[in-house]
Amino acid sequence: MDRHARITRGASVETTDGHFGTVTDVLVKPTTGELAQLLVDHDGGIVMVPSDLILEIVSPEQVRLRGSRQDVLQGVAGIISTPELGGQVRVPIYEERLHADVVPVDLGELRVRKTVERVPETVTRSVEREELEVEHVRLDRLIDEPATTRQEDGWLIVPIMEEVLVVTKQLVLTEEVRIRTRRVVEEQEVYEILRHERVEIDDATVGGTEDTTRLAAVSRVAPASDGARLDAENMAD
Repeated sequence: MDRHARITRGASVETTDGHFGTVTDVLVKPTTGELAQLLVDHDGGIVMVPSDLILEIVSPEQVRLRGSRQDVLQGVAGIISTPELGGQVRVPIYEERLHADVVPVDLGELRVRKTVERVPETVTRSVEREELEVEHVRLDRLIDEPATTRQEDGWLIVPIMEEVLVVTKQLVLTEEVRIRTRRVVEEQEVYEILRHERVEIDDATVGGTEDTTRLAAVSRVAPASDGARLDAENMAD
């Protein structure tokens, strides 16, 4: 329905079950000029019909309402004058009341992206190893029977024997080989690639990407450990 359509006084007002009355006056909204209400002469009384009940404005001289006469009388804004009121004018008074509701509003979204950085790092650790220390001790001593291997003050002494020509055949202990372990401590360097995580946050409301946080991942330096390799594989995935 065109709310700016022109309706003349005396226009016929029809319902689904027949003639309802004639228009005595047309009320419009002062700010927009839109049709607000019709004052209709119905059975000797003035009925205020809101524009929401108007189904169609056929012409300036004819208006169709929604529903039957009874439906219109139940939905009208009010009857302002009837013969039963004895000439009195009854005007309904309305007021607006404020109801405040809380409605969630979508203000935007944040995008969080995590990246993995590879940072080289060198760690120095102390390692131990054992070395053999060999000493040759010259003896040239005659012995009556073969000498046996023995341990003495941490040394493993291995006798070296030979036969020499004498007037009689005699065993001569020529030397002893002293063997012991010595603990040596040396420095070694271990090279490994460590990864650190960084968090980037995209504010879709602003329309840009800003790196606001950088998080350092905790990593254990143990190149020979299966657990360390497993942690590295999980981060790579």
